[in-house]
Amino acid sequence: MDVVEEKRNAAKYALSFVPSKGTVGIGTGSTVKFLIDLIGENREYYGEANFVPTSKETENRLREFGLNIAYNFRGKIMIDIDGADEVDPQGNLIKGGGGALTREKIVAHNSEEFVVIADSGKYVQRLGKFKLPIEILPFLAEQTISNIENLGAKVNLRDNGEFKTDNGNLIAIADFGYISDPEIVSQQLSHIPGIVEHGLFIKMATRSIEGHGNSVREHVYLKKKGEGHNQ
Repeated sequence: MDVVEEKRNAAKYALSFVPSKGTVGIGTGSTVKFLIDLIGENREYYGEANFVPTSKETENRLREFGLNIAYNFRGKIMIDIDGADEVDPQGNLIKGGGGALTREKIVAHNSEEFVVIADSGKYVQRLGKFKLPIEILPFLAEQTISNIENLGAKVNLRDNGEFKTDNGNLIAIADFGYISDPEIVSQQLSHIPGIVEHGLFIKMATRSIEGHGNSVREHVYLKKKGEGHNQ
């Protein structure tokens, strides 16, 4: 079973989590594209759902199917479904390979459930083989990069600074090596001025759907947002 089929299988399984009504966060990336296509094929069933896209790319794909888009509204998002670049056994993630990490984190934070879909190759024992994307302001970007490097990372700008996020910012790619304590690194990065957001998603996922060979594996991390890990 190849990676593409694993992604497709994870998306098919996740389709059952998408409500026919209410507000639904939809992420960005290759696995999520399969999910959007499945939703689009059943657009009449999802006609009363409002989708919150995490990127312009996702928004455009949803609009192609005539699905409803929502940005400004009160209350929580019922569920957010997104991909990941790495997933550890506790459900901590590295995300942002597509450059949409800030919007992805905003949507995930404001969702009652956050479900990750990914192929088996994204599941790791320790985060860090995939270099960490960090969205930074262009203003004094070199100083911000220097402050990130002071935490022990090697840092380069994505596409030598040519790549811009949907928010008009830069993506710094930080190589920390394997990250022994993702929560501490997350906190350290959050205290650096100039960083808009980083791609460590700590204790945010409620569950993940792993495409594994011909089947899927469901991993549950949180009963509800804020209730702590299942033992």
